[in-house]
Amino acid sequence: MDCGGGLLPLAVKREDPRYQRLMAATREAAAAGYDNVSMRELAESCHISLRTIYGQFCASKDQLIAEAHLDGLEAFHDRLTQRPPSGGSAADRMIRVMRAFTNALTSDETRSRAMLRALYSSEAGGDGPRSLVGETFSGIVEAVLGSELDASRGDAVTSTLAHVLNSAILGWLIGGQDVTWVNRQVEATVRLLLDPVPAPGPQV
Repeated sequence: MDCGGGLLPLAVKREDPRYQRLMAATREAAAAGYDNVSMRELAESCHISLRTIYGQFCASKDQLIAEAHLDGLEAFHDRLTQRPPSGGSAADRMIRVMRAFTNALTSDETRSRAMLRALYSSEAGGDGPRSLVGETFSGIVEAVLGSELDASRGDAVTSTLAHVLNSAILGWLIGGQDVTWVNRQVEATVRLLLDPVPAPGPQV
């Protein structure tokens, strides 16, 4: 397929079997670390020319890895949409899901660091992948909370959780914090936003 008009839109790329192979191969290579992701080796293993990769699919290695990370996050969102968590309060469910997400950082730490390094890079294709990650996170919050998300506060709750999670993950990625610290930051924010406000005590 010769588009001749530069990089393809993400939705169009995702329909292309070559791009699908490239995403799978990128995730596999990232399991061995960022430096193990070789564009030339990816091109050879997927039987795609480098010219096609850079001309139609991505402007940089970081954009390619960032889009592979986005794919994984969207798959996580899709699983939640199909089987929303049940039981407990809205805060309890949100914390369980956020812990599953953050604990995955260390269960596959080398791949996680490779993908997040690319996502936060200035070479990741502008704000495209990062913006879509933010939108996907909003979808995750909605999938967990559903009708319990107060319409008047929904956007504020979602954006605040996204900001705290983003900051906490950066603390893990480059600030030397561990995943326990990440979980504490996220849990404290969830409790603050979603736990019922205690009724005021009697006036004395």
